[in-house]
Amino acid sequence: MNAASEVSFHILRFALQRVQDGDLGAALELGFTLEEIRGMEQLTLKDLSHLSRLSGHFLRMQVDHDTYRTMLNRVREEAHSEALQDALLQAGAPRSLMADLFGWGALQYAQRRKLLGVQSPCGRPGKPTEAQEQNIWDLWQAHQHHPLAQRYLETAQAAQVSVGMVVHLLQAWEQAGLMPSDH
Repeated sequence: MNAASEVSFHILRFALQRVQDGDLGAALELGFTLEEIRGMEQLTLKDLSHLSRLSGHFLRMQVDHDTYRTMLNRVREEAHSEALQDALLQAGAPRSLMADLFGWGALQYAQRRKLLGVQSPCGRPGKPTEAQEQNIWDLWQAHQHHPLAQRYLETAQAAQVSVGMVVHLLQAWEQAGLMPSDH
């Protein structure tokens, strides 16, 4: 059995299995008519195997390249987003930030931190020095054209502080009227 025949066999078997499970819609979506589905129900496994070898005559398979590229780009974007989320957690992002940026709940936050081996710091976070505050302010302004999640991470990394400290300072500046609420 060549590759095309093998794929055809699996498509036919899938369609037949779905029909036997009462899901005519799956076979109809593949392009089979009701009459063809009725005939398909009469096939034995041997008939199905023989039919799949002849499928080149009635079954046409092709790749939709535009859709494939779109799907591949979406998968890459999702992987990039997950890597960014992990990096934020590892850099000390608080739960409130992850909720605001990605819609995370407490359980997702706790489970992902546990999976990454991120430990909760003991005690209150250290207070930044004046020089650190100025550096964070300057870096935040310098990264203003970056997406927000990336901006938090890059500011914290460049200032060599936690993302939590950046969040805390931004909130303090916002309350003092030094920064708009949309950051």
